[in-house]
Amino acid sequence: MATLTDLGFCQNTIYETIICTFNPDGSPNVAPMGAIVKGNQKVLLTIYNSSRTLENLRATKAATLNLTDDVDVYYVSALKKSEVSTDWFRNSSVVNAPKLKVCDASVALSVDSVEPIDMLRTAVMCSIECINVFKMYPRAYCRAWSAVLEAIIYATRVKVLSGVEAERVHVIELCRLIQNCVDVVNRSAPDSHYVDLMLDLQEKVGFWSVNI
Repeated sequence: MATLTDLGFCQNTIYETIICTFNPDGSPNVAPMGAIVKGNQKVLLTIYNSSRTLENLRATKAATLNLTDDVDVYYVSALKKSEVSTDWFRNSSVVNAPKLKVCDASVALSVDSVEPIDMLRTAVMCSIECINVFKMYPRAYCRAWSAVLEAIIYATRVKVLSGVEAERVHVIELCRLIQNCVDVVNRSAPDSHYVDLMLDLQEKVGFWSVNI
């Protein structure tokens, strides 16, 4: 079996992944989420308390961590969940969770503990049950890709925090960072699909943050 080290993971570093779980009705749920490697076979997830993923992890005690360089998967799963199709998934043969059909690698996780961090977040420690690697190709790097991914991460925080008065200054700063990402995309990939994604993202962020 491959290891997280083989996939480029290092200890105590946040990596952007796609977490898949089952909803109470048995339908698949997908969400971009940062994951931190702890020890040889542990992964730490820090999740907002309002997240459906957290509810599912409490109930099923299982998830898959999926790696992909397709930024559209991050975008749709974070901000346009209504467009996520059941065709995206197949069931894991190891844990009670779905996994992405189109991913570079998938890690089956079982939940060890669920501990509150504060009023907004919860820490979920997981054990690695199995790692499957499906493809490993070199990828040409464009700054627009990472800028879009950063903007998606910031936007998900705006969505959660925009109604929290104590987070008002934080949300304003997140909006500023998103604009920086927009500038990077416009410079490095004008007239590209990345620009279209950012325009749609800005519209959503503008709606969520209208009252800040």
